[in-house]
Amino acid sequence: MKLFLSYPSAQRPLAERLVLALESEGHDVFMDRTDLKAGLSFHERLRAGIERSDAMVFLITPEAVAAGSYTLTELGLAQQQWRRPSGRVLPVMVVPTPIAALPAYLSAVTVLSPRGEMVSEVVAAVTQLPPGGMGRRLALVVAVALAIGAGLGGYAWRQSVQRDTAARERATVEARQTDQARAQVAAANQLCADGSHEAALDQLAAVARQPAAPAQVRVAEQDCAMRWLREMRAVVGQRSFTDQVARVEPLLSNALAGATGVRAADLRAHLGWGVYLRERDAAGAANDPLPHWQRALADDPANPYAHAMWARKLLDSPRDVAGAAAHFTQALATGRDVAFVRALQFGGSIGADDRLVLYAVGVADQMRRAGEAVDARVRTRLWSYAFGTRLLEADWRAALAGALPASDLLATFDGLFPAAEVRDDQRSLWRFDRLTLLTASGDVGAARGGFAALVSDLRAARTEGRIFDQSQRAFERLAPDVPRKP
Repeated sequence: MKLFLSYPSAQRPLAERLVLALESEGHDVFMDRTDLKAGLSFHERLRAGIERSDAMVFLITPEAVAAGSYTLTELGLAQQQWRRPSGRVLPVMVVPTPIAALPAYLSAVTVLSPRGEMVSEVVAAVTQLPPGGMGRRLALVVAVALAIGAGLGGYAWRQSVQRDTAARERATVEARQTDQARAQVAAANQLCADGSHEAALDQLAAVARQPAAPAQVRVAEQDCAMRWLREMRAVVGQRSFTDQVARVEPLLSNALAGATGVRAADLRAHLGWGVYLRERDAAGAANDPLPHWQRALADDPANPYAHAMWARKLLDSPRDVAGAAAHFTQALATGRDVAFVRALQFGGSIGADDRLVLYAVGVADQMRRAGEAVDARVRTRLWSYAFGTRLLEADWRAALAGALPASDLLATFDGLFPAAEVRDDQRSLWRFDRLTLLTASGDVGAARGGFAALVSDLRAARTEGRIFDQSQRAFERLAPDVPRKP
């Protein structure tokens, strides 16, 4: 094909790459700044270039559609050449530009929004354009059809040609509309992943109303609704759980009517989670989410969402740590959405009461063994409720010792609070905590030397208080004749 490439000056490197790629596919590309012949005015040379072209590739950026740009001049000449842009003009979104800013002629056709490698996708899209000179070829076909029709009563022939041509044009338009709808779905999915759940659902609903809506748009709506429920946060005085659940609950309920197996279980589990979240509002409905989770597990006995959500409820009331742990274990065994399961484990345990805090420490140890990273916010809460000043309490030290073997407890502490990340104002307390755990693990010699250094540093800094007093007593208890750890 003979192609005219229109681009803003800032995109010249991309334009040159595109020319090379198109020419390697056998196309003849007119690149205005290099192909214009001397002796003609700028306007005439542009017109001549467009007139000898079969189609135009227009690279869209905010500068390309700005008033007064020479790219708009080229587009105007293209409009004079081809009254309808379909099959003649391929707009390519290079830099995000509001659709409302595009000229009506340009927005009348589907805009290509590449999601992968720009040049490759443009070359592929060009292959979908009608072959070069299609207008002239159609004229020839019609002329031949008329001649044949004169001798053969060719009305039916002409009708057949027209129907075939119209069908091809419809197929081209529908394919472009489908591609554009898929791009919009992908953009909405990214919005949802970034936390803009409601905006994503609004965009997906708009795509679903389009004639060329892809089949996956409904699944994307349901997935985003479930993700919103899992990530839902209430803002006191602004937006309650009840208000937000009301936005997604009808969508999931409608989807459940045609769902089976794992999909049905996922939907039921999230509907139960919506009931659970409403219960957390003072004015929320007092429905029981448990039937939803029981039914979900009937559809899919291993469903991680039903298991994890049920476990979270058990941690709230009746503080059934053993029952919750069993459900969490089954949820983790599936390997699905492990981050969500871990979030529920910590969310229902840290700070509630000491039994649950000990459970949270055990979860952190499991994650260390599995090579999973613990979120920074969770580590901060574990410092406050499980370690930190809590290790100054003898009873709590005994409770921790009963929860995990001393060596595992020390390894978990080191994984949660590496020395390089400790704040200066927490350094002395961190040293005391680690030396206390080191003592419990059996490395008495290293612990005694560490306490001696800590006491010396605190004394030099004239620091008094619980850390100094307990460090001094710990040092005195670790007599030199105590056998050292081999």
